[in-house]
Amino acid sequence: MKTVLIIHGLGGHAGIHWQQWLHDELEGQGHKVLMPDMPEPDHPDRNAWLETIKTALQGVNLGQLTIVGHSLGATAALDFIEQAGGQTNRLLAVAGFARDYGAKINSYFLSERLVDFESVREKLRWAAAIYGDNDPYVPQAELKYVADSLGVRPVIIPDGGHLNSEAGFTEFPQLIEMLR
Repeated sequence: MKTVLIIHGLGGHAGIHWQQWLHDELEGQGHKVLMPDMPEPDHPDRNAWLETIKTALQGVNLGQLTIVGHSLGATAALDFIEQAGGQTNRLLAVAGFARDYGAKINSYFLSERLVDFESVREKLRWAAAIYGDNDPYVPQAELKYVADSLGVRPVIIPDGGHLNSEAGFTEFPQLIEMLR
């Protein structure tokens, strides 16, 4: 059985947007799915998010682990992979970003440190990045930066916004296809 960790973003909670739907679909396929509530989601602490992920993944075989991170959850996933003691199977960054682009709401989190993408690529077997072509929160250059830094061609969703429920994403079948 494979394990999937779903990490929500800033201001979110476990199961928000399409995440509960993805959880249920993957469990129905026989996967173990972890979906923790990240601490202080409205003003997260980067180290606390990393510790929450480490705690959730205690005893999990990283070689059988897929991480799906949405928005700031993708940043937290990158932090975990960079610092992991072994190779993680897969990462799917959904509307993910990794560096400070000057947004007051998350600048303090992103400016703490840069993700070492060389280390991430060494510790990751497969990656994908998917984002909307009209994200209202994250500049396109920052979304593309994650894909480029992972060495993958991004999947860009026309009129996808931030790929959240406000943009109509309460179900997201394309994620299931990407994870096959």
